[in-house]
Amino acid sequence: MTYDLFKQHLVDSLREFFPIDTQIVIRPFFHNNQLVLDGLTILEPGSNISPTIYLNFYFEKYQNGTELSSIQQHILQYYHRHCPITHIDTSFFTNFDYVYSRIVYKLVHYEKNREFLKEIPHFPYLDLAIIFYCLVPEGPYENASILIYNQHLTYWEIQPEALLNLARKNTPLLLPWRCDSLAELILPALDALLVKEQPCAEDLLNAETIPMYVLSNEQRYFGASCMLYPQALKEISQRLNDNLYILPSSIHEVILIPASFADDANELSEIVQEVNISEVAQDEILSDTVYYYNQNTEEISVISGKL
Repeated sequence: MTYDLFKQHLVDSLREFFPIDTQIVIRPFFHNNQLVLDGLTILEPGSNISPTIYLNFYFEKYQNGTELSSIQQHILQYYHRHCPITHIDTSFFTNFDYVYSRIVYKLVHYEKNREFLKEIPHFPYLDLAIIFYCLVPEGPYENASILIYNQHLTYWEIQPEALLNLARKNTPLLLPWRCDSLAELILPALDALLVKEQPCAEDLLNAETIPMYVLSNEQRYFGASCMLYPQALKEISQRLNDNLYILPSSIHEVILIPASFADDANELSEIVQEVNISEVAQDEILSDTVYYYNQNTEEISVISGKL
């Protein structure tokens, strides 16, 4: 069965489980770094909210032998588990007085999102772009947010600079930063290993010669933007008494390395590129670039080679 037939059969088979006026639609959803996925939404009568169920993954399962009926049941279970309510009040977004205190920023790669950036207010930053979104207050879904487009600024009658000023103030307050050593994050996961494997894993951590720290926000959601918090890098560099290499591990976090422990930026860049290729989802990659924070000037720069 072709992918188009798979999608049509899936929609037809799902209709029998919902009222006749239910809208079951498949349309492309555009994600970070030019990733496009087919998303299925189910809007029952009187509903204005639905979880988006991406079908590309399910088609791969079908090609690997999973029955269509099994995929159908999994989608139904996912829908009912992630749709606890049928209606959400989005009227707050039309009133700027309700929105301005919840406007925050995040970072994406500039060149990989060049076309998409034409539709949204943004500011270039190094090889990245600062873009904006609004946190949904008390939403039914964790980390619910609304991306801000150019037309929103027209409706609100504000300029992009106003967004930037608001986000600079709001983001550190609403999404406070945290910095943990990589070992602190990994050690709790050792309990999931077999007992005989734990000593070996602990030895590897203890033998680590380069200290690494993970900078993100408390939610660990779009936390790479914490590198924009002036106080965060300033406090961390003072605590470590060192300049910092910044490795963008994803859009959700960055890795910090005291500069005196690793002076070969080319080697660090190779590590970032390898991890991005093998470990990070395409739409969560931030950059292959390594950055450098100078604690004296309190500035971040793109680096290459040895300093």
